[in-house]
Amino acid sequence: MTLRMFAADLLVFSSIISAAWCQSALKVSIPKSLNTTSGSCLLIPCLFNISKERENILESSPEVTWRRGSLWSLYDTDGFTIDQRQKEPVMEVVGDLRNKNCTSVMRNLTSLHSDRYFFRIQAKNFQVTETKAVQISVSDSLAEPDVTVPVLREGEEVNLTCTVPAPCPSHPPNVIWDPALGGNVTQRTQMNADGTQSVSAILNFIPLLHHHELKVNCVSIQNLHREDRPLLSHKMVILSVEYPPKDTWISLTDLVWLGDNVTLTCQSKANPPAVHRWFMKRAGLEEELGISHVISFTASHDNTGEYICEAQNLYGAMNSTNLQINVLGISFTAFLSILAALSLLMFALLAMTIVMIYRRCKEAIMSETNQDQNIYANMSASAVKNKQLQSKPNDEKTCTINPVYALKHDLPDETIYANC
Repeated sequence: MTLRMFAADLLVFSSIISAAWCQSALKVSIPKSLNTTSGSCLLIPCLFNISKERENILESSPEVTWRRGSLWSLYDTDGFTIDQRQKEPVMEVVGDLRNKNCTSVMRNLTSLHSDRYFFRIQAKNFQVTETKAVQISVSDSLAEPDVTVPVLREGEEVNLTCTVPAPCPSHPPNVIWDPALGGNVTQRTQMNADGTQSVSAILNFIPLLHHHELKVNCVSIQNLHREDRPLLSHKMVILSVEYPPKDTWISLTDLVWLGDNVTLTCQSKANPPAVHRWFMKRAGLEEELGISHVISFTASHDNTGEYICEAQNLYGAMNSTNLQINVLGISFTAFLSILAALSLLMFALLAMTIVMIYRRCKEAIMSETNQDQNIYANMSASAVKNKQLQSKPNDEKTCTINPVYALKHDLPDETIYANC
């Protein structure tokens, strides 16, 4: 409480003490605080009780006012000028005073009108001010909507409710849902327990799986008679649709070898999250393995079989397709060792085959070359012999040169047989 407000309260109470006989004559029922928007109006719910001795003043149309706490020291003094009076909002009593209803409306409010206001009733030879004030706050923005979202279950019809204050009944806000989710929206005005009013937009729709985690906005629109755009306020909610498990499956990324560490993971979509139960079928018998999101084991021949995961929550259950696991007879490391040994053996055999083929081809070529040389040598020797036979009748001595030597040194035929 500020010093100024304290001084105003002190003045109020001092005036009440000076007229103590009036204090018990009036009891007013009003809200502790009210909020509204600049440029709009404000309805102040108000009921009062007055002593029976003073009820007769209600027939004489008494004057009802609301005094500002910040101007309290100026009331009923010469300092309360026309300028000071213009700082007060335009006030109208809409309640029936004869029925002790003092409900009032303040109009053309601005943020400068935010203050505490005290109810005062005045008649001839009687006046009294209520010591209890109502705190009025005038803002340049709209209040945030209040959204009520019940539990959403897939396929079950439900209502989403968005409520905003309606401080000025003559200019209630417009409330919409965006998106409307394919449903119906009903808007209604209701009276609150403290006498104030509010406007609600009720969205009736059937939640489906694609609505899960969808963002939905409740928007309040206040059309005021001003040059700028209408005031907007909104509140966003993320829908949570509850549904039974769907798309249940088991993930396994590798082959299973003897001695491997195996991890099976059960995947499913469900809200609320599902509980996962594991089963294994082997030789026509089904065995429960436990409750867990994942199961792990070291692969042995006993692990060969069909694995099933069941996902279950409050709304139902769903089994995965059967996953057949066959544990191979050797470990993966041993398999790699055997594969490497076989690869080396095949490589060695291939190399030996290539060497043998090469050697055989080389020997065949050398054999053909030697045979050709022998044939040529025989033909040369035969030619030499023939010439020797032809030269014998002359009884001349001849010297014979080796034909191979002649051929090697490219000697002419005449030099082969020369006179000695």
